[in-house]
Parts: sequence; structure tokens; C-alpha cells
Amino acid sequence: MASAQGRSPFEIAPFIGYRFGGSVGDTFSTARYGIDGARSEGVTISVPVYSRRAVELLFSRQDTGVEVAGFPGTTRHNLTIEHWMVGAVGEFPGESGRVRPFVAGYLGLTKIRSGNGSTTSNGYGSAALGGGIKLDLARHVGVRFDARAYAIFARRGAGAICGPAGCSVAFTGNAMFQGEVAASLVLKL
Repeated sequence: MASAQGRSPFEIAPFIGYRFGGSVGDTFSTARYGIDGARSEGVTISVPVYSRRAVELLFSRQDTGVEVAGFPGTTRHNLTIEHWMVGAVGEFPGESGRVRPFVAGYLGLTKIRSGNGSTTSNGYGSAALGGGIKLDLARHVGVRFDARAYAIFARRGAGAICGPAGCSVAFTGNAMFQGEVAASLVLKL
């Protein structure tokens, strides 16, 4: 429920979900290998900043794997993918006030580690867009259902050149995309 100033209370929402999509490339060929869909878990922490608007911290973790073809056979590599993000959430009034649809946008870092610890990323830039609904069950408890699309920017580069005729800017890079659906228990403080 909204407070007297029209602001939602501070919210902590641990979630469990399912993340899917994404692929990794072979450094020795052009082969791509799909990352397995798997359970994800994490938490969002929302801090109200204006009526129906909040700054939100997002942490999401997925333990998954990828099957890589090789000689003499296929090898499974376990992966852990973690998103550490900050973003903005905007709620829209629902018909009864208890149902609150929302949209969200995030920026942050993504770490990808192999299960044996031999490969660790320093952190890739990432962005996410999402949306869903929040349903108030009681004054301090609710549930949240949302979907997010993640873009992880693996290799990136930019350049600019200027001359008498003007300037030119170029960007290049590779991205990995994943989707996530999640259900949360919302605790409003």
C-alpha cells in the first residue's frame, strides 16, 4: 500500500525464477554453444524516490552449464552467471490499488565463472528491461511476478576520428541475451 505521500514503502523481494537463452563461442572456431536454461534466484531491493517511482538494486544468480563439442567427445562445463544491477522502476495504478503493474530498466555488471574456477570474468557491462505485476496481500506483504530480458556486452570497442569534413564515431561488440521469469515474496518495510 502507498504511504500518505503516495510513495510505496521500502521493499525487499527475494525471488526464485527460471533463466534461459544465451550462448558462448569457441575461441578456436566460429562455433556457438547454447547455455542450458536453469533455475535462478536473487533479490530486489526497492527504495522509493517519488510517487510510484523507485530506485531498485537487483542481484540474480544462475548455476547452469554448456555442452561443448570436442575431440574425442562432448564435455559439459558448469557455469555461474551473476547479475549485479541498479535501475529504476515505475509503477502504474491498478484497478483496485492492490494490483500494481510496473516496468523496470537496469544497468550493471555481469560475472560469468566456470564451475571449476578456471575461468572468471572481470565483469561485463550489462543492461536489462523488465516488467510485471506486484500484488499486495497485506499491509507489509505481497507477491511479485516479473520477466526480464538481459543483454551482456562481452567484447566491445569504440572509436572516433575527426577531420576537416567532420567527425565519425563507430561502435563494435558482441552481446549475449538471456530471459528470466521470476516470482517473489515482497516484504514492505
